[in-house]
Amino acid sequence: MTANATEIRNVVIGTAGHIDHGKSTLVKALTGIDPTRLQEEKDKGITIDLGFANFLYKERFRIGMLDVPGHEKFVKNMVAGATGIDIVLLVVAADDGVMPQTREHLEILTLLDIKQGLIALNKADKVDADTLELATMDVRDLVKGTFLESAPIVPVSALTGQNLDKLWEALGNAIESAPAKDTSGVFRLPIQRVFSAKGQGAVLTGIPVSGKAALGDTLEVQPGGLKGKIRGIQAYHMAIEHARAGHSAAFNMAGIDHAAVQRGNNLCTPGVFQPSRYFTIRLHLLDKAPRPLKHRSEIKFHVGTSEIVAHIQFLDRGLLNPGESCDCEVLLEEPVVAGMGDHFIIRQPSPAVTLGGGRVIRREADLLRRDPALLETLAQWAAAAEDPRLRVELAILEAGPAGIDRNRLVPATELAAESVATHVAALLGGVVSEFGPGRALVHKDAWPRAQAQAVAILRRFHAEHPAQMGLKAASVQQQLGLDARTFAPILERAMAAGEIDQRGDLIGIPGEGGKLTDEEKRIAERVGRQLEEALLNPPTLKELAQAAGTNPDATESAVDFLVGSGRAQVLHGGVLFSTKALDYARDSVAAFLKDGKEAAAKDFKEVLPTSRKFLIPLLEWLDTQGVTRNVNGVRTLKK
Repeated sequence: MTANATEIRNVVIGTAGHIDHGKSTLVKALTGIDPTRLQEEKDKGITIDLGFANFLYKERFRIGMLDVPGHEKFVKNMVAGATGIDIVLLVVAADDGVMPQTREHLEILTLLDIKQGLIALNKADKVDADTLELATMDVRDLVKGTFLESAPIVPVSALTGQNLDKLWEALGNAIESAPAKDTSGVFRLPIQRVFSAKGQGAVLTGIPVSGKAALGDTLEVQPGGLKGKIRGIQAYHMAIEHARAGHSAAFNMAGIDHAAVQRGNNLCTPGVFQPSRYFTIRLHLLDKAPRPLKHRSEIKFHVGTSEIVAHIQFLDRGLLNPGESCDCEVLLEEPVVAGMGDHFIIRQPSPAVTLGGGRVIRREADLLRRDPALLETLAQWAAAAEDPRLRVELAILEAGPAGIDRNRLVPATELAAESVATHVAALLGGVVSEFGPGRALVHKDAWPRAQAQAVAILRRFHAEHPAQMGLKAASVQQQLGLDARTFAPILERAMAAGEIDQRGDLIGIPGEGGKLTDEEKRIAERVGRQLEEALLNPPTLKELAQAAGTNPDATESAVDFLVGSGRAQVLHGGVLFSTKALDYARDSVAAFLKDGKEAAAKDFKEVLPTSRKFLIPLLEWLDTQGVTRNVNGVRTLKK
């Protein structure tokens, strides 16, 4: 059949239901295609992996069908297939009724947020009217409160053909009411099958979840970063020129070794989707979960077509009870690709039970610390899954006062460049402005937000170290991820507002720090006195500890207090001097160089009786303080 004979409709129908309820037989009766493809499946009479079929709708539209396994051992394969389903055909055998995998499949489909479906009450030819009525009531009880609550139930027989016409009518209604797929996004296909066609090379199959791709396009496999060009595309045994989100497709890729690719990888537009072991997620635990889910519990994480061992990291609690939901983080044992808003399933490793599921919020770089502000941010990003403009705005805001360029917005939002440009144009002049020669995009709330974050860093430090006077400005700058030029005005604004004050070479929160116990005060006094008595030959931390009769940690805290209170300073190279010693050095050098005198470093030993180890940092400090001017190693008094 040629591509011109039919039009591919980007809708996929998938089966679900218990083992041996006749899913594959029903697919064959409907399409004339046997979805069973493995010899082991034919020998055992059960579906083990995903099966594929298609049919012609209204003599024009080619539509795909996906047959999933019903055995509990192969639920992971069922989830891999269900990810791409738009309409579910739930198959229940009339002579068997609702069974364990019927229930589990329905739970999984509900967690994957599938909206449409219908129910085939198969093997209707094997039961009498009363049994059929009881089976119908059983199914109605099962689907109550789910997306299938109002779905039609059609008694059929895949073997005799009974009521297949009515099933076709119900399928047609579902197809007609299926919402149109948005194909304007970035292309991504979770890979279901990989094989090598003779003379063709690697063939990667699956259902694209976003965007479109055409012959000649370059795509990459992630994880791994393998790149290749599309040599050929097939859909339902037809050669086509481009594939869109929402229909099965097979890509023949030049330059990719099929042996290096596996189910669970993604075929996608280069430079957008990055694999990670860390994702924030919005998780719902099923009411029927066997027990609460504890912090760091081991689970099986199913997203796209991948199944990975993982651990749950809660951000605001120690456990999640059945029926509850929360935003949290998942740590995977292997990196995967998952897009914002992707649906996922979590299962208990042993015994294998579906526990819950939800949606991916976004990719993270590492484990996150518990922080109420973080939960607010995650709630915003969760809402952005369906709001591309909000994604763009949040990405610009998170870039901070340094801003972000337009190219970096594509991977930050997982949106196509054209979409990013449209949303940036709408935000400019409002909450977003351009900054600097590179026209970086900066959010209006970035500066006050960075200022608040700097204050929060210092407050947290003071809460953890009440005796210490503060942090070095460079430390706060580093924690904010800013360069010195961007951080300087933020610090100035915070100091002008009275939120931060300067304490020697430290910064802190007014009224915080320096809260010492009586014993700590005594230690600080002994250390300060020892430092002042040493004058220009300060002792080491170990020597100070010995002289004060305490341990190095207590001595270090005392030194931090002395520096923060202005009684001592740390010069270049980490050399510690008392303020008294520095005042002595300033006055001595000023007197030594008066009347235009010049001196090399060695000459200062006359007035600064100390070793070279301490002399050079002292002279450099005097330069920075504006006391001396150094020209080629010769110093004079600066006017």
